[in-house]
Amino acid sequence: MNIWYLLESTELCGGVRVVFDQARVLEKRGHTVTIKALRGNHQWYPYGVEIDYVTDFTDHSTKQKPDVVIATFWTTVRPAMQLKSGLTFHFCQGYEGDITEYASIRSDIESVYRIPIPKITVGPWLSERLTEHFGQEAFRTFVVGQVVDLDFFKPPRPWEKRLEIMRTKKTSILLVGLFASSVKAVPDGLACVALLRAKGLDISLIRVSTGEPTEKELAYTAIDEYHTTIFPKEMLRIYHRSDLFLAPSLANEGFGLPFAEALACGVPSVATAIPSYLSFDSHHDYACFVPQHDPVAMAESAMKIIQDKRLQRVLRQRGPEVIRRNFKAEQVAEKLESVFIEALG
Repeated sequence: MNIWYLLESTELCGGVRVVFDQARVLEKRGHTVTIKALRGNHQWYPYGVEIDYVTDFTDHSTKQKPDVVIATFWTTVRPAMQLKSGLTFHFCQGYEGDITEYASIRSDIESVYRIPIPKITVGPWLSERLTEHFGQEAFRTFVVGQVVDLDFFKPPRPWEKRLEIMRTKKTSILLVGLFASSVKAVPDGLACVALLRAKGLDISLIRVSTGEPTEKELAYTAIDEYHTTIFPKEMLRIYHRSDLFLAPSLANEGFGLPFAEALACGVPSVATAIPSYLSFDSHHDYACFVPQHDPVAMAESAMKIIQDKRLQRVLRQRGPEVIRRNFKAEQVAEKLESVFIEALG
């Protein structure tokens, strides 16, 4: 099949990485995949990827027409339809209408979602959310799952972790996400670290974000390292250096790729009990789960992990097991192919 993905931007973010990973595995399976983007810089991606940068998605000058067009953001749905391919899909990694920052344009987002083309989602919780909001008859939804790069994100070798433990006696806590993004609930994670420090724990806080720190963020607690828009290889090293991962996102989180990557790397984690995080496995023993907006409960679970070596070993083993079993790229590619074939009749 000749498959096109439409991207607003190729700048570094989890949602873009997912598109790149899907395209890469589909190409391995013999499909011709074209990623069209309006802007960005894709050099951060750790594998070779070709991007067709365009000023207009609907430019019909190309001779080879797509069999399948996949819109990857609500703003790319109408252009995708104008291409009039054999199949047009809306790939959803989260429902933008639930995001607080998009409140002023929510009606525009909803009007696009009501267009009766099939939706491809990364998990059943998202399909259920769309059905709940738009109704059973509005459009078809297909769940294909999520890709985690299992060749790239994996635990450090035992001797590497021992060296890191010898290097510092501090407990390294990793918190990822843009402070200003309401869905990431980064302030809850910062408040958790402040509580742990108030109890006398020697914490080294590592922050990773797509934006620079603000005075409001820095007022919560001291941040030992602050990384902005770092490439995957450096992100892997940070996962390997971390003793604990905090995932305080709220229920409208579409998936939470950093949490999945941290688990794949064997980092013991405390996460909110939200639908996307709980969907990783039917047994919720791969992380310690706490209620949303509850820094106290998060700090209590973090303290439990820090003080319990046996629990650390269990989580370091369970995280990679769960991710490797449920988030293989080949599984997603097979499901995508099945969706295309079913839609073609």
